[in-house]
Amino acid sequence: MFSMPFFLMVFGGTLLQGAAALPWLSVLFFQRHQVFDQLHRSPSGPFQSFGRWRVATRLGIIVLIALLVPFLGTQGFSSLESMGSVYASILQVQLTLDAIIFTIFVMLKVWPKGGAVAQAAFREGVRQPMFWLIVIFAFTALTAAPIIPYFTFGEDYIMTKELGYDTIMLATVVFGVLAATLFVTDEIEGRTAITLMSKPVSRRQFLLGKFVGIMLASALMFGILGFYFQEILVFKHWFDKMDPVTTPEWVNATVNYLALPGDASEFVRGIGLWTQHMLDTLPGLVLSFCQVMVLVAFAVSFATRVPMVINLTGILAIYFLAHLSPHLVQIGARAQAQPDDSTSSQLLGSTVLNFVAQVFDTLLPALEFFRVSPRLVGDSPPEPGVYAYYLGSVLFYGILYSAIVLFMGLILFEDRDLA
Repeated sequence: MFSMPFFLMVFGGTLLQGAAALPWLSVLFFQRHQVFDQLHRSPSGPFQSFGRWRVATRLGIIVLIALLVPFLGTQGFSSLESMGSVYASILQVQLTLDAIIFTIFVMLKVWPKGGAVAQAAFREGVRQPMFWLIVIFAFTALTAAPIIPYFTFGEDYIMTKELGYDTIMLATVVFGVLAATLFVTDEIEGRTAITLMSKPVSRRQFLLGKFVGIMLASALMFGILGFYFQEILVFKHWFDKMDPVTTPEWVNATVNYLALPGDASEFVRGIGLWTQHMLDTLPGLVLSFCQVMVLVAFAVSFATRVPMVINLTGILAIYFLAHLSPHLVQIGARAQAQPDDSTSSQLLGSTVLNFVAQVFDTLLPALEFFRVSPRLVGDSPPEPGVYAYYLGSVLFYGILYSAIVLFMGLILFEDRDLA
C-alpha cells in the first residue's frame, strides 16, 4: 500500500542521492570543476547564456528522478526492507566516490603542487587498461568464491570472507606495484621527470604526489571491489540457505524512536540492515588497505632505482619474509629452549639463523597485524571498543611505517641522476 509519509521519505531520499551524485557527476561531465567556477562568474559572462542552462538542466533531471522514483520504486522489490537496503548500497557507492573527489579537492587547495601530481597520477591510473583488467579478474574470483565448496563443516561463509579480503588486497597490491613502475620508473628513465622537475616541483612533491595518486586509485579499486564483495556475501548467505540475519538492537531502537508508519519503518529497517552489513565488513577492508599502503610505499620507493621485474620480486620477497619471520623467531626460540638431536631443530636453533630471523622480524613490517583472522570474521567478533582500538592502532602503525619507507625512498631519489 502507498502512503504519503513513505512517498515523502523516498522523495527526500532521492534528493539526497541526487546531492551525493553532484560531485562525481560534475567531475564526469565537466572539466576543471566548471560547475563551481560558473556559479561564481559574473551574470554578464558566458555563464548567463550557457553555463546556467547546463546547471539548470541537470538540476531539473535530478528533480524529475526524485519525483518518479517514489512511484516506480515500489515495484520490482519483494519488500520495502529490500528496497531500503538497495537505497543504502547505492548511497554507499556515491559517498565513496565523493570522498575521493573531496580528498583531491582538499589536496589541490592545501598542497597545490603535490596535489596536482597526485591528481595526474590518479587520473592516469584509472585510465590505464590494467586497472579495469585487474578489477575484472578480481570480480571473477569474487564471483566464484561463494560457489566453491570448501568442506569446512559449516564455515564456508567465513572462508568466503577471508578469500574475499585476500583477493581484494592482492589485486590492489598488483595494481600498485605496476602503477609505481609506470608513473615513477618509466618517467625517470624516459626523461619525462626532467620536464616536470624543470617546473617549480621538487623531488619530494613528485615522489609523494605519485604515491598519494596511486593510493587514491587503489582506494577507488578497493571501493569498487569492496562493494561487490559485500553483495557477494549477501548472495552467499542466500545460497547456503543460512538463518535470517537478526536485526541489530540499534536498528530496532532507531525505528522505534522515529515512530514511522509501517511501510516507512520497513524502509528504514532495510537501510539499517545494509548499514550494519557495511560496518561488519569495513574493518577487514581497512586492515587490508593498510597492508596495501605499506607495500605500495615499498614499491614507490624501489621504483626510484630498480625496474619493474626487480620491484615486483622485491615486494613478493618482503611479503613472504614479513609473514614468515615471526614464526621463524618463535621456532628458533623454542628450539634453543628445548634442544634435540633433529636436523631441523639444530638448523633453526643455530645462532646465525636465529639472528637473521630476528633482523628480518625487526626491520620488515609486521604484516600479521593487517591479516583478517578467523576471529575477526566469525559470528562473534570482539567487543566494539576493543575492535576500534585495535583498528586505530594498526592504522597508525601502517601510516607511520609507510612514512618511514617513503622517507627512505626520498633519500634514494635525491641521489638519482635524472639527466
